[in-house]
Amino acid sequence: MADGLELTGVSVAYAGRRVVDDVSLQVRPGTIVGLVGESGSGKTTLARAVVGTVGLAGGTVHLDGTPLARRRSRTERRAVQLVQQDPYASLNPLLTVGRVLDELLRVHRLAERRIASDTAGAPDAGAWRRARCAELMGLVGLEADTLGRYPRQLSGGQRQRVAIARALAVEPRILVADEPTSALDVTVQRTVLDVLVGLSARVGLGVLLISHDLSVIHAACDDVAVLREGRIVEHAPAARFFTHPSDPYSRRLLQAVPRLPERAP
Repeated sequence: MADGLELTGVSVAYAGRRVVDDVSLQVRPGTIVGLVGESGSGKTTLARAVVGTVGLAGGTVHLDGTPLARRRSRTERRAVQLVQQDPYASLNPLLTVGRVLDELLRVHRLAERRIASDTAGAPDAGAWRRARCAELMGLVGLEADTLGRYPRQLSGGQRQRVAIARALAVEPRILVADEPTSALDVTVQRTVLDVLVGLSARVGLGVLLISHDLSVIHAACDDVAVLREGRIVEHAPAARFFTHPSDPYSRRLLQAVPRLPERAP
């Protein structure tokens, strides 16, 4: 098996009904795979299966060739992180951004791990965590003074970038972004997508980007998978998908994208 995330025959059932059925998909390091489909097609359920918050009715999830356990260890949970649609709901409103990140670093003892492996001599754990928090802000295009602010003091786009930074804090191999731009206006969407594209290229992060918005997928993804009623009906490089989709359902999705009317001469 190749490096990265690999789903093989993944199925998820609720009340005996399969809402995700026999899905096989790969997300390689340094690439962004877009998952598209109508509401109710199973996109969010598949995201939860990938990060391990719902059990599988069948199939396997591998990371770097190793099967992920049904009950994931802390290390396995760190390796595959979720960025949710609503960052305000997922961030603690009583904690500053700095406290949110610092708590994650302390719980996972990342400073101690890094210091123990640094033969050149590293700062104490507190200093390392402070430097790492500032570094995370830089990775998502935010100023270091954002660390002293509360979620309510941030714009929607800033909160979503903080949510991405929180996911990055535990050094994942795979990021699952579930509709990360749906609550944002178009210009802010572009900023968040630029962050994801930059991270994928810079640190080799594999990203599964879930969206119903084909313009978002077109702007960011290397490959596109189309989910219909829980099954993958097409999986292709983005350039080919947007010019020569092979499945009739994919063609209908593309034809349904709103377009500006032609201007009168």
